[in-house]
Amino acid sequence: MTELDTVKRAKLYIDQLANGINPFDGTVIPEGEIIHNVWLSRCFFYISRILQQVVDNGGTVTPGEPKKRIPLSIPHQKREQFAYSGTPISASEIARRVNQLAGDERMKKLTYSGIVSWLMDIGLLTRVSAPDGRLTVRPTSLGEENGISVVQRMGANGSYRVVVYDLKAQHFLLDNLDAVIDRENAQAALQGRPWDPEQDRRLAELHRSGASYGEIAVALQRSTSAIRSRLKKQGLLETK
Repeated sequence: MTELDTVKRAKLYIDQLANGINPFDGTVIPEGEIIHNVWLSRCFFYISRILQQVVDNGGTVTPGEPKKRIPLSIPHQKREQFAYSGTPISASEIARRVNQLAGDERMKKLTYSGIVSWLMDIGLLTRVSAPDGRLTVRPTSLGEENGISVVQRMGANGSYRVVVYDLKAQHFLLDNLDAVIDRENAQAALQGRPWDPEQDRRLAELHRSGASYGEIAVALQRSTSAIRSRLKKQGLLETK
């Protein structure tokens, strides 16, 4: 295997991780895992763009100014090419298929978190306590009416439950894609902003409820490192 082949393989793995897919067995990574954190997802997409530049240059890194990201935009004629699935699929897979329609590596990417956050905003998804006490995302009754359900699947580490979207739900998301993309952009804009009293209150509340760093990060549109740092600063996390 040549160095260029290795770079191509690395990009394939990074792309799958960015879309919440286990690169070794092709299964969807369970919700609540750190891999679904919006900050990590954006990092993976960023690394993927750099690796693509290396591939385009034949395996050579070319110095220069990084290309500026442009907003995600999917023309309506392109949306008609979306590969709808008769078998219910995850939000990560829907995001991957939408991103395939863009056809421009410079564009921002739609993420699992962007889809889930929008569906929570409109009341189709909510957070509930799982049997282990952790918070997890589940469809509301309205969400179930619109084709969102929970299924049991088997992965490399055993069985897990995942939220999936049938044809009705897929069409609903594509029909409202502009609103979903706007929510994604709003999440990106919040990254790096100063903490305000309301976010501190929600941070403490989520931490007390037993939510993981990744789940809090998604809820507050922050990185996991920012969550840990703020918890320590607020005296909610012991320092070692």
